[in-house]
Amino acid sequence: MYAIIKAYKQTGHKMNIRFQKNGLTKEVAVGFSWTVFFFGPLPFAFREQWIIFLAMLAANIVTSGIAGIIMAFFANKITARALIEDGWTTIDRTPISWGYTKDLNN
Repeated sequence: MYAIIKAYKQTGHKMNIRFQKNGLTKEVAVGFSWTVFFFGPLPFAFREQWIIFLAMLAANIVTSGIAGIIMAFFANKITARALIEDGWTTIDRTPISWGYTKDLNN
């Protein structure tokens, strides 16, 4: 695992992307969301992303939790997109694979 993280850092990517708005700073991790993996839709409720919370809750009920495991791969990217759409700007570069067109700091 250490070798994977070291190789990832050597490619120039950061493990966290920082966002800024009105003097506040938030960080979003890059990659798999262990928080969503272990706690399901609850992190989205704490982030006040209610539509995603309700959609994930319904999907978890229908699929007996399998949707939560799949969602953990996309949760951080979804959170970052929600921040950008809410007017937050990035301080750090976002990964190219995220494909944000509104991110002006690249």
